[in-house]
Amino acid sequence: MGSNLCATLSAQGHEVVAVDDLSNSRGISNSNSLKFLKSDIAENTWMKDLEGHHIDAVFHLAAQSSNATSFKNPKDDLKRNQLATQNVIEFCRQRGIRRLIFTSSMSVYGEPTQFPTPITERTRPATYYAIHKDASEKYVGLQDELNWTIFRLYTTYGFGQNLENLEQGLIKIFLGFILRKEKITVHGSLDRVRDIVHVDDVVNALMLSLENSNSFGKTYNLGTGQTVTVRQILEELIRLTGNDSSYPMEVHEGDKGDPFKTHADISQTINDLGWHPKVTSLEGLKRTVEGYLEKNRLDEW
Repeated sequence: MGSNLCATLSAQGHEVVAVDDLSNSRGISNSNSLKFLKSDIAENTWMKDLEGHHIDAVFHLAAQSSNATSFKNPKDDLKRNQLATQNVIEFCRQRGIRRLIFTSSMSVYGEPTQFPTPITERTRPATYYAIHKDASEKYVGLQDELNWTIFRLYTTYGFGQNLENLEQGLIKIFLGFILRKEKITVHGSLDRVRDIVHVDDVVNALMLSLENSNSFGKTYNLGTGQTVTVRQILEELIRLTGNDSSYPMEVHEGDKGDPFKTHADISQTINDLGWHPKVTSLEGLKRTVEGYLEKNRLDEW
């Protein structure tokens, strides 16, 4: 998501500085309009490194984004989510930056009680990751001097994710197994229901919010409002990679805190931003597989 957003911002004439610790990604090539800084935003050295840059707006996308991983090291998740977010807020305050766009997660809902789930649904975080995202939202919401916007992302996917990370990113985890010609390991029922949203649609929503005062001080769901089952996702990935229904698969018990169903009510996102998801699940999965197959031929993924 970060690399795609940076590319879009640059293409539209913005000067961009990207900060990432590369714990789950590769660096971005520097250009006239894009500068990359390798740093951990949970620390504070990056703030000094950016002193020479005039900054009008901040997109805060960085996070440890795996529910499963958060149980293994809650303190690290606390650092990489809550502390990192507080550092970003402090940076904005120190520099007089008035615009902050923060990506949260549908995980804050836990097991929702309404479908499609409205933004008014009470948050019931059931993992450390979700707790830290929920708290980070509240940190952001306390900043009266900031024109902030929060997006609760649903299952975001697309070409460019790290295939080696087996604990984050439902679709690319499955695709990684297939491209490595390994047995697919599934944690949880194949009948689980997911609202999946392609990275292009996510970036489009972020861009539409940048200078849109309708979004100031508001929180939005960012999904498609449509659902597919995990079984349907797997069947399509297997088909798109040239395999058949005999592809080996093993289903295990689900991970703690993993909801059975996600389905976003995106009406407020549509109304305020004039945004509509354009990439269907079938088209998005096709684009994703084709992207990785091309990189596979070049031995780059």
